[in-house]
Amino acid sequence: MDLRFLHELTRKPGPFATVYLDASHDTDDAARAIALRWAQARDELTAQGADSATLDALAAAVTDAPPAVGRAGRVLVAHRADHGRGEVLLDRALPEPPARPAAHWGPLPDLLPALADQPEPVPVVVVRVDEAGGEIFVAGPDEQPVVAEHVEGGDHPVHKVRGGGWSHLAMQERVEESWRRNTAQVAERVDRLVADTGARVLLVAGDGRSRSRLVDALAERSASIAVELERGGTGGDDLAAAVAEAVRDVVTDARLAVLDRYEKAAGRPDGLAVEGIGPVLAALRAEAVDTLLLDAGVQREATVWISGAPAQVAAAPEDLRAAGADPIDEVPVDAALLRAAAGTGAGFVPLGGGRTGLVGHPLDDGVGALLRYPLPAGA
Repeated sequence: MDLRFLHELTRKPGPFATVYLDASHDTDDAARAIALRWAQARDELTAQGADSATLDALAAAVTDAPPAVGRAGRVLVAHRADHGRGEVLLDRALPEPPARPAAHWGPLPDLLPALADQPEPVPVVVVRVDEAGGEIFVAGPDEQPVVAEHVEGGDHPVHKVRGGGWSHLAMQERVEESWRRNTAQVAERVDRLVADTGARVLLVAGDGRSRSRLVDALAERSASIAVELERGGTGGDDLAAAVAEAVRDVVTDARLAVLDRYEKAAGRPDGLAVEGIGPVLAALRAEAVDTLLLDAGVQREATVWISGAPAQVAAAPEDLRAAGADPIDEVPVDAALLRAAAGTGAGFVPLGGGRTGLVGHPLDDGVGALLRYPLPAGA
């Protein structure tokens, strides 16, 4: 999972309010139910010491948000900014209501439940193509395809006619040329959108010949992520379902690839994989972590110390002082690990299923990391 969307948040001063809210809008009294849930969360935050400016910013975000469709959850993070007003730093929809609605006030946001349960945002481009042109969609984090461009071919024949003789052959050739031109126009627009959005998957819908012709005309980057939809993909619901399935496949493949890398690196003498809270903290301080592995199913009662710099995190305050950093607070270990990972450009893969997660052997403390480079001895 790419944590860059959290990078700016890691630079903000705490304390922070984190709210996990059931935002379902599937009953006649849904708006009133959400208001009551927020009122309860506000009372909990007030009891924990949250300031009124932060609470007012959260209240406005909850009240002003458009209603969800059906069952949904929501996670919000806010703090009091330097100018004295409350500021919402994160406001994200969750695919399901939280298993345990929660309100947390503390030095760092409580992000593990959201990152473990929320589908990873994957940019997707979708194209429906035919002989006359195509329609191109872009799907954002909510996986709902939105029309980005219509591509219409020129005024040329696009349907072949039955018959024989030289005149019919010439017509057939003009039709083939029209198809090629129209396909080239669609391919050019698709390539541009794939590059602009950083798409990780390209879905191609349409009849078999049109799909094949388009894939052949795409640039190498687009063609490498193209997935042809053999059936469906014409209606809005079909398209949304196809996008959701493609996103799941991409995320699953990426996570399995990371886990395979970890399995191969674990225990090797080159030191490109570490496990356990201590070694992972050392790797984060050295900004050597490429991908953090964290088992969301492990109960973590341990705490660690943080400084103003996200990477400077340690089990004891004296370890931070030895590294030239001033300890500022003691926080839950998972919050500190995620802040350090997001602040140093590391990726994140949530694991599940107890201490073994998906890795195939136990991880000490349910924590591991793939490294960019080996740590020096004694680090």
